[in-house]
Amino acid sequence: MRNAVYLGPSGGGKSEISINMALRAAAEDGPAVHFFDMDQTKPLFRSRACRDLLERSGVVFHSGAEFLDSPVIPDGVADFLRDPACRCILDVGGNPAGARPLGQLAALREADAAAFYVINVYRPFSDEQSLREDMERIVASARIPAPCVVSNPNLGRETTLDDVLEGHRRLLPLLERLDAPLDRLCVRLPLLESVRPLVDCPVAGIALHLDGREVK
Repeated sequence: MRNAVYLGPSGGGKSEISINMALRAAAEDGPAVHFFDMDQTKPLFRSRACRDLLERSGVVFHSGAEFLDSPVIPDGVADFLRDPACRCILDVGGNPAGARPLGQLAALREADAAAFYVINVYRPFSDEQSLREDMERIVASARIPAPCVVSNPNLGRETTLDDVLEGHRRLLPLLERLDAPLDRLCVRLPLLESVRPLVDCPVAGIALHLDGREVK
């Protein structure tokens, strides 16, 4: 898919993952990469904190101004979504209110786009009932088809190989009961080669940028 939308509860890692995907896309030959920070839920870390990094890497960065804490769609997002000369990555708010701006974007449903729901089972309220309720409410608010899931089991920089494998193992039966397809597993780059032969799904390595110390 040319365009990608990242959703999920706050603290799941969707901003970190969307930043990594934008940087990776910008390093490839292909359409210009446009990054839209649409997160208005006031998490501790926002992708706009990495604006300079993204722009230095060739990514065109967009963010909507806040107005009385109401979500505001960045200018031009519909046109860029429809433009085959652009590849768009949208980092969307982590609750139904934050996802609501997507519901206004008919262009998203018309465009070549895929939605990804990021889940970190180590985040609080990641039991089956909470995940089901969060996913249903966020997806309904965004008015998009059911997304694929990105498994992101992590405890920050101290995450071990065992943490990744145990967290991912815990998520898989939940996804079956939620009838939610798995797209990939994300892990920190230092763990990537160790994890790959131990799981039966695509694995993406990510660097951590949002705490200000990039990991190579």
